[in-house]
Amino acid sequence: MTITILTGAPGVGKSTAVIRAARALKDRGLNVGGIVSRELRTNNIRVGFEFIDLNTNDTGVLASISGNGPKIGKYFVDLAGCRFAAERLCRALKNCDVIICDEIGPMELKSREFTDSVKNLLVVDKKVIVVVHQKLQHPLIEQFKKKSILIINLDLENRAKVNQILLNRLL
Repeated sequence: MTITILTGAPGVGKSTAVIRAARALKDRGLNVGGIVSRELRTNNIRVGFEFIDLNTNDTGVLASISGNGPKIGKYFVDLAGCRFAAERLCRALKNCDVIICDEIGPMELKSREFTDSVKNLLVVDKKVIVVVHQKLQHPLIEQFKKKSILIINLDLENRAKVNQILLNRLL
């Protein structure tokens, strides 16, 4: 088992870094799966977040400014979208060489199904990259930190090098 954690300030490029790493790993013949997150924008205003399946490019809503799920800040967590992400992570656990989970944050942890699927990443004998919300204090995050071989705090100075660092660890 190889767990690598990527963290950093909002907007620094964590999702971009794992997407680039996934492409590079796929180019080298590895089967990469899991989920990444991105903002949903309307008229250049952030209105929510969605999950993207790294294998199929299917999407599921993580949170939006309208809804009826648990609330984090101005966003309502979409539990059906979190279930989508949990199912995609479970599929990646079975079928992939490298599993990516972007991200483990306060919104995602409102879903029991998502949390349970992420716990499986702690015991799988595969290569795992997790993106962790920078300031989140949670027992699950502490478990990942204890089992990780590398924690990268992404910033403007190291983000150009992070892809090579990840590839060196995972190949």
